[in-house]
Amino acid sequence: MSFDNRRSFLTYAGKLALGVAVLGSLAADAAEPHAHAGSGDGLALEASRTNRCATCDFWGGMRKLSADGKLVTAQSMGWCNNPKSPGHQRLTAPDHEMNVPGVWKKWGALP
Repeated sequence: MSFDNRRSFLTYAGKLALGVAVLGSLAADAAEPHAHAGSGDGLALEASRTNRCATCDFWGGMRKLSADGKLVTAQSMGWCNNPKSPGHQRLTAPDHEMNVPGVWKKWGALP
């Protein structure tokens, strides 16, 4: 392959770097399974889980309850709105565990 000028070399090098990055990303995703099933699926937690942010009434993230009421699927991080919590007014992950007694309150939508 010949490069007539600097622009053609930089174009080729950019395409090569992009290809390597995409392949590396695909390989990393295949080697390391995530809790997320796929793009946009969110993080699924059993609705019976206690002391988890996504199942707490005070958690302010995007979440939904499955039709059978057994799974809570969270789509985002969320704000802790419980003034008793050490995480009050902070972003928390949906699967964050709260082990302080009396802080977690069951989400009202849960059976």
